[in-house]
Amino acid sequence: MTYNVRVILKTLAVVLLFEGVAMLPPMAYGIYLAEYNAASALFFPAICCIFAGLFVYRHLKYYTLQIKSRESFFVAFLCWILVSIVGTVPYFTANCGYSLIDSLFESISGWTTTGAWVIDATTMPRSLLLWKGISNWLGGMGLLLLTVSLFPVLGVQGQKMAAAEVPGPDFEKMSARISDTAKLTYRIYFVLTLIEFLLLLPSGLDPFHALVNTMSTISTAGLLSADSALNLTNETYVKVIFTFFSLAGSVNFMMYFLLYCKKWKMAFNMLEIKTYLALLAGGALVISVVLYVNGQYESFLGAFGDAFAQATAFGATSGYEIDNINLWPTTCKMVLLILVLIGGCGNSTSGSIKVMRFIIYFKIILRGVYKRIHPRAVKPIMIQGKPVSAATAASVTVFVLMYFAVFIFSSLVLALENQDMETTFSTVLACITNNGTAFGAISGGNFSIFSGFGKMYAAALMLAGRLELYAIIILFSRSFWNSDRARS
Repeated sequence: MTYNVRVILKTLAVVLLFEGVAMLPPMAYGIYLAEYNAASALFFPAICCIFAGLFVYRHLKYYTLQIKSRESFFVAFLCWILVSIVGTVPYFTANCGYSLIDSLFESISGWTTTGAWVIDATTMPRSLLLWKGISNWLGGMGLLLLTVSLFPVLGVQGQKMAAAEVPGPDFEKMSARISDTAKLTYRIYFVLTLIEFLLLLPSGLDPFHALVNTMSTISTAGLLSADSALNLTNETYVKVIFTFFSLAGSVNFMMYFLLYCKKWKMAFNMLEIKTYLALLAGGALVISVVLYVNGQYESFLGAFGDAFAQATAFGATSGYEIDNINLWPTTCKMVLLILVLIGGCGNSTSGSIKVMRFIIYFKIILRGVYKRIHPRAVKPIMIQGKPVSAATAASVTVFVLMYFAVFIFSSLVLALENQDMETTFSTVLACITNNGTAFGAISGGNFSIFSGFGKMYAAALMLAGRLELYAIIILFSRSFWNSDRARS
């Protein structure tokens, strides 16, 4: 099988350049705080990334890109593997005693916005904590999308790479040019980040904790800093801000574009977003009723507030916890698991299956029932008055079935860790949905209970979940490696 090596090298060079530049702010902050070991651990990989990226890009600057669909998935896979490995270096070389496996786990968890951890944030140098926050922020919207936004020379070929990375059934364009769409998406993302940061400043959080938690919540990675400076249980204002912006990061960014264009009716009539909000509200209502009836809350309003915050954290796959959810009744846990399996909207920073796929799959089931009764009837799947193509319906069906197949297989693999069943199933769900936490022994997102093998397999699941399985699974396909069978 032949690859367009120049396409791959050029894209990797740009991604390396971005990662190197992203290491400079935490490096400078480390010098300011006299965290010289952490600062030097960030300095050397940053310089190497910047010079290597500039060198390769300069030599391939005028090369016209031609990329096939199979190569776009491969490029996405290589880019995410590369940034994860390079992102491991600061943790491993900071002279803090972190093992290579733990450092790689933290890096992958950060870039995939999973929020799971094996290194306690309270003991991590602040410069490394800032680095993880930055990796959360960049990983939330995607590095390839950033590449396309700043390097429009990728042209139409860039859309294939962005589509391989951006979560959702389809990559929706906000303008005629893919580079303009990428720029608009990142502008929206940046504005939301800035608003959340400014709103957190009066909350009592110092600017550092406000910044790192802003970058981790808007990217739906969860709460990054969990030390004494941040107490979600007692700070209602902070809880509301985190919940709102986790929700803001998990809705389809097309809605913000429509609002900006003053197309209010189209924005508020998006079926995906209305369904998503209905699922969160319905789930929160069920949870609050159960909590109130069981006497765990004195007022129904207080129960509903915490229930909605927790439902949003799981539905948006932010994964933060506002209470000890291990003590919640089984009904509440089941509702949260359903929400995290469905996930947020497409073209957002959230993970999991996505609401639109859930809607289409549900309509496929209803059509199957209808066809049993009326076998000769022609009944297309309709979404807001428009028919869903057979190719899209088939793609959604395959994805959902593949999702559960990976879940079952991974549950068997992680069962080798000999944890209880709740912990085993929760671990798989936490990783593949990029939620980062669930129930049992990993409540709170602490994965240090697992062996080196368990941590690496969990990290691989995080990466597969972030790239929505295809970019990983196709590597095991014979037709992918056989150039004679690959036509596009």
